[in-house]
Amino acid sequence: MKETPKKLFAAYVGESQARNRYTFFAKVAKKDGYALISKIFEETAMQELQHGTWFYKMLQDFKKEEKFDDFKVCEEYPTTYGNTIENLKSAVKGENMEWQTLYPDLANTAEKEGYPEVAKRTRAIARAEQHHAERYGKLLKLIGDDAFFKRGKKVVWVCLECGYEVEMDKLPDDWKCPSCGHPRAYFMKKCEEF
Repeated sequence: MKETPKKLFAAYVGESQARNRYTFFAKVAKKDGYALISKIFEETAMQELQHGTWFYKMLQDFKKEEKFDDFKVCEEYPTTYGNTIENLKSAVKGENMEWQTLYPDLANTAEKEGYPEVAKRTRAIARAEQHHAERYGKLLKLIGDDAFFKRGKKVVWVCLECGYEVEMDKLPDDWKCPSCGHPRAYFMKKCEEF
């Protein structure tokens, strides 16, 4: 049996567990006062669903030419379930492993075994995983530098719930949205550049 289907299944399993962990992490981030990070975990969980779906679909194509039912997967997956900082660290590590090691190996194997479309899609998914790692790393740095709700210069903050905007250098700890009453945890800097 070729190695590509086994590696596709391992990738599917990895994406499935990442999706679930990010869903759990979203709840922790919200509880820790980081509604934006919660939403990013939720968004990324949905992206992991898409990746897992594609790995599973590609695996089904192999079942048409080779007969197999079950695979034993022996991979290393994270078990972290801590506070937002611990969860972000775990997410960065997992995403880096995927885009730097797991998916290049899968793509190279698929290419060698004569499946260029599998290799192409896997490399595209790896690029998305790289973005996930970079994004989580930026969020981790903001929290670590205690700069998540203060920037040292005036910026526009936007309420994630109602869209209210305010310009300040720092949102006070007790800040509440004048429009909808949500606390500062629901505000983000207005732009994608955290």
